[in-house]
Amino acid sequence: MNDIIITITRILFEKNIPFVVYRFPYEQRYHLAIGQEQLSHNPDKFFWMAPFCALSEAKDVYWGIVRDEDINPKLIDYIKSLSPQPEVYALALPQETTREQYFDRIEAYLTEIRSGKLDKAILSRVVYEDRLPEFDPVDTFTTLTEDYPNTFVHLSLHPDSGIWMGATPELLLEKQDEAISIMALAGTQARQDGSEYSWRAKEMEEHLMVGQHIEEVFSEFDCVMEEKIGPHTLVAGRVAHLATDYRFKEQGTLHLKEFLKVLHPTPAVGGLPADKGIGCILEHEGYDRKYYCGFVGETDFVSMANLYINLRNVQIGQDKIAIFVGGGITSSSNPDEEWNETIMKSKTMIEKL
Repeated sequence: MNDIIITITRILFEKNIPFVVYRFPYEQRYHLAIGQEQLSHNPDKFFWMAPFCALSEAKDVYWGIVRDEDINPKLIDYIKSLSPQPEVYALALPQETTREQYFDRIEAYLTEIRSGKLDKAILSRVVYEDRLPEFDPVDTFTTLTEDYPNTFVHLSLHPDSGIWMGATPELLLEKQDEAISIMALAGTQARQDGSEYSWRAKEMEEHLMVGQHIEEVFSEFDCVMEEKIGPHTLVAGRVAHLATDYRFKEQGTLHLKEFLKVLHPTPAVGGLPADKGIGCILEHEGYDRKYYCGFVGETDFVSMANLYINLRNVQIGQDKIAIFVGGGITSSSNPDEEWNETIMKSKTMIEKL
């Protein structure tokens, strides 16, 4: 089935027909979703790509998930019969962040944090890589699935969003009926081969802020915590993170979209308090994140969802590729260390391009 999906993906890419190809952590098989206008049936599940926050210029984008029984050679013939769509490369990439801009912005963050306005905010930046003639997004997608087995890997194309690709380790929400799982992921250091991890107070503090936010939001929506495992170390590419896994039980009916408006952005990608962290980002970060630090994944919007924070991702342009990286800023942050952390995180994707 994977071979058929990759064949279809290449045709869709060449024709600029909206699609997403993706793979869940620790799975071998690929999944496919295409634009609802091109889908031959009414979908019961959707792939949802949401922007970082409601104030982004980016729109929520949806694709209809192709049923397993429809992934066969007949689908290849059907896709070949579809008319090509206009090219999507016209969507502009965000401007690359210079070192001087990054250091100016981190000082603005620290001024707000040390004044007591907020405890933490995420500062991100954009790194450019040339899009080389031999770069093949579909090949890169398969490489990411092989090299990062514990991540959610995706490649998407849509006229409203452009072309995005990522390999994220962070589960936002997994819902099956009334059972809900979620991960708190914050605190980062370089990957250690053959030695135990030691976490500093700054990283533990940053991590606990995320867990506190998650517990408060679930309590607000009358969900009961059934299990909490962590913090433990989660390795993803060249970096390691602190992670805590939660399992909650829904009481009554949870309206998924309304719930996600409150839950996301979490302090792991926004800040704490959540509203003030987002305000700091919008005022000082200097660009629209669009889908970076938003979320991606499957849902029927009622009883099931399998959504991941859109980290370790890139936006693919005509001549350049924009890589998005960031880190949590607290009162104890050191600007040089934070800059070096973003360099380390960027290599997760740059090495595969």
